[in-house]
Amino acid sequence: MSSELTNLLPPERVRSLRQLYFFRLATVGMLVLAGVAVIHAVLLLPSYLYLREQVREREAILTSLTATLAGAEEREVSARVTQLTEDATYLARLTETPAASTAIAAVLRAPRPGIVIRGFTFTAGKDSAEATMNVSGIASSRETLREFEQTLAEEPYVTSTDLPISAYAKESNIDFTIRLTGPFLP
Repeated sequence: MSSELTNLLPPERVRSLRQLYFFRLATVGMLVLAGVAVIHAVLLLPSYLYLREQVREREAILTSLTATLAGAEEREVSARVTQLTEDATYLARLTETPAASTAIAAVLRAPRPGIVIRGFTFTAGKDSAEATMNVSGIASSRETLREFEQTLAEEPYVTSTDLPISAYAKESNIDFTIRLTGPFLP
């Protein structure tokens, strides 16, 4: 017998049979791939279910721990934030409020020949313009007392001075109390 086979079909029919063969081959290949995918999906299903259960358990543990810790930590953090806010507000107010030491130092810098200062009384008001200071002392004469009051009135931190007229009753060794009003901020 001869190894050469003769095909008696016309070329269009041969082409049609070849297309049908490749179509069947592609169909079988797709079915094999689909079967492999289904088998793998079935084999991976237990692992997926196990991991999903593990994730649920860990989320439940995390939620309970967060709730437990959040209660205590939130209260602690909230208390600290409140305290820090109060401290910041207080410190911010200090920059606008005159300090007694600053006000006293400003009065002591003023020249005062013939004046002996005996005491200070300082009151910081709600507004920095409302601060008051009483300066008491002894003046050697009316003229030195008048010059000292004018020197204090000319200072930029003082808006007004008040010296009672009764302070000028004596000629020398005059006891006085001058009331200063102003911001007392440098």
